[in-house]
Amino acid sequence: MFFITIDYFEDLLKKPSLFKNESKLDINFIPEKLIHREKELVLLSQLFLVLITNPNALSRKILIIGKTGIGKTAAIKLFGEMITNAAEKRSVLIKYVHINCRKERTSYKVLIKIVRALNKNFPKRGYSPQDLLDIIVDSVNNQNLQLLIALDELGYLINKGGDLMYSLTRINDDSFNARQCISIIGIARDISCLSNLDVSTMSTLQRNIVKFKDYTKEQLYDILKYRAEISLKENVISNKLIKTISDLVYHSGDIRYGLNLLWKSSKIAESQDLKYITMECVRLGNHDIVPFSTLDVLKYMTLQKVIFLLAIIKALQKSGKIQISSSVITNSYLILCENLGIQPRSYSQLWNYLQDFKRENLITVEIKSEAIKGRKALVAVQEISLSKFEEIIINILQSKGIKI
Repeated sequence: MFFITIDYFEDLLKKPSLFKNESKLDINFIPEKLIHREKELVLLSQLFLVLITNPNALSRKILIIGKTGIGKTAAIKLFGEMITNAAEKRSVLIKYVHINCRKERTSYKVLIKIVRALNKNFPKRGYSPQDLLDIIVDSVNNQNLQLLIALDELGYLINKGGDLMYSLTRINDDSFNARQCISIIGIARDISCLSNLDVSTMSTLQRNIVKFKDYTKEQLYDILKYRAEISLKENVISNKLIKTISDLVYHSGDIRYGLNLLWKSSKIAESQDLKYITMECVRLGNHDIVPFSTLDVLKYMTLQKVIFLLAIIKALQKSGKIQISSSVITNSYLILCENLGIQPRSYSQLWNYLQDFKRENLITVEIKSEAIKGRKALVAVQEISLSKFEEIIINILQSKGIKI
């Protein structure tokens, strides 16, 4: 028997591409200019100018707030590059470190990340948080530099306790005339994340707040048009289709959704050997698309929470209803834990999980009062198809070694 080997890559490489530079539609790509975030970058530059004009004289503690997917992270990363470049031209050393607190959820992990940014060969274990704080101060002083730390998704770190924020904002308080060499940019969705901090630390972060406003439809259009221009070949997509995509994105306000939809639509057009993107490509690209804010949450979720979320999805699928009660979900969860051989969490912990899922926009929870039985929680999933949601969660569990 003879097998014919098909070289798919050779076939694909022979086809003309619709892209000039596909990487410029990646959500992690930071363009040279951030359209409609110029005002925020100017304000940040004014606030941090002293780090260049009068090094080590003052430190800054700034809080950035705004919804998910409106350019906060991209703007701060670009700002970090801008200030380090401007400082270097004037022989001033500024080290910028960006940390995702959703990923590095404990004080220890955050501190290790900072230390290893200053010394990449530093061991990951064997030191207390206070040791690491002392090492950071010593490293900054020995290297004669200023440290600018961006703590992205700050709420996740504060929810674990605000001790680290207190330590970082007061790191030089015990020394008279000490070098003010550590500045902080906190990034959060809203100011409510500060409620778990002590009064003095909260007051420090509230002094300078930069709010990123939601994008308008017109601004979303401008951003998507610019990214299309730098990533796609000429005449691949019409302005009318970009307007359609910006209208679809406006509901969530998450520009990452728009970039992903633009990329998916382009790939669908290429797969169909089209010379330009059609409305049907956009429709197909938008089918079962999952918001990046949801993927971000799922990516760093604990195993027990992922299993409970799967129990919710399975219970909704089995019921065929829009909403189901928390008691039905609990039964689904207990059966799933038994099948997987996993010890279930307590009822109070499951209720906390439900509240977390609600805050993270994974579910909706409606509380209904019943005269005799008391209150009843009804849970629903609105934005994502249940089959797609289940597929993503099962893939995550399989990556953690759990077979469903």
